[in-house]
Amino acid sequence: MRSSPTLLIMDNDRLALRLLSVSLRRLLPGYTVLAPVDTGAEAIAVCTSHHCPDLLLADVSMSDINGLVVCRTIRKESWKTSILMMTSFSVAEYAAEAVVSGAQGIIHKDNPKTIAAALLQIKETGICSDRFLNAHDSFLRLKSGKNKDLSPREIEIVDRWSRGKSMSDIAEELSISQTTVRTHLEHAASKLEVTNNRALISAWMHLNR
Repeated sequence: MRSSPTLLIMDNDRLALRLLSVSLRRLLPGYTVLAPVDTGAEAIAVCTSHHCPDLLLADVSMSDINGLVVCRTIRKESWKTSILMMTSFSVAEYAAEAVVSGAQGIIHKDNPKTIAAALLQIKETGICSDRFLNAHDSFLRLKSGKNKDLSPREIEIVDRWSRGKSMSDIAEELSISQTTVRTHLEHAASKLEVTNNRALISAWMHLNR
């Protein structure tokens, strides 16, 4: 008999964690929702064990380890658990870093129905949107070291630049100077071993195919 898919939820808000667990048990009747965890360390331990869940729903904001660091740590070790990040803040703010951290999607945490739909989509297709890679491909990319350890700010800026935003647009959105934007682009280009901004966009798009 085929076992039901398993889901682990990670959130440091214990009340929200209980409510979300109850909601997802109701919305995903064919799934086994495991006992939730309220620390990143616990999530890493569970998801890198022999009994890892099929899916991890992970909050970005955690008190012990940032959720994106949790995601990256798990993904460097294993491809067996697909990861959906969630946040109560702007999804756009964290999307680029979620991609390079090895997640299969990111979603706002305010609506259990949309979260359930995203989890079902990841289980069926491997990803939440075309911007992301499936768990196995994300694992291979992180193991190969292709991301060259860009900083979160560099990731944020290069991602916007690759989507056609100007330096002035990026500076305004992030409340920094255009000089700072230019400096981050130069540092990212150096890490990705390219010599100009056009090549930087090509390198970034290649990493995130």
